[in-house]
Amino acid sequence: MKIHNLEEIEFFYTKFAYNRNVLTPRFDTESLVREAILLIKKHEISTLIDIWVWSGIIPISIWKNVKLDKIIAIDKSKKALKIAKLNAQKNKVLIDFMEWDLLKPFLDKKNHNNIVISSLSRNLLITANLPYVKNEDWINMSSDTKFEPKMALFWGEKTGFEVYERFFRQVLKFRQIYDNKIFIMCEIWFDQKEVAQKFLTKLGFNFSFFPDLMWIERFIKISL
Repeated sequence: MKIHNLEEIEFFYTKFAYNRNVLTPRFDTESLVREAILLIKKHEISTLIDIWVWSGIIPISIWKNVKLDKIIAIDKSKKALKIAKLNAQKNKVLIDFMEWDLLKPFLDKKNHNNIVISSLSRNLLITANLPYVKNEDWINMSSDTKFEPKMALFWGEKTGFEVYERFFRQVLKFRQIYDNKIFIMCEIWFDQKEVAQKFLTKLGFNFSFFPDLMWIERFIKISL
């Protein structure tokens, strides 16, 4: 698999390849990986679904520290999936990669991928690192973000939380067709705790927040 302009970065004690087609791995996301590993061990979670996988740092880092029966990684970018597949191969991690948008194909009764849901066993963890920055904040971002795909960070007109709102509405429908326990962990922007809290409360979710490396509460943990 030949991919051009690759760089390498260490994340959670593992080296990952990346380029301008994916979100640059950031050390703050290690907080999510750490909590996910603890959660998997505590609740005997056997399956992981990672939404918008980018370079694959989340599912690969988790798998290297705790074994799972099944990992599904979803992204809507063909170029990002190529990078994630490369990193999975380098680290000998078996992942089912799928070019989808969020959970939508799982919810289509006519879609053959509903077979995937019926094959999932025991408890499930969904991880997500979706775009969370308001479009208007592009000008205020650090210079390194200019070399990342805009769709990796910017996808909201008002709060930046719009993609997550769409995702969580799909989670409600997914909950109706998946019988076992579902846990969700996701990363949000530093100023979104209030908007996230309001939206998740409205949906009736059981949730809590936990901090990044700077002790800013920008990770959400949900149990359904």
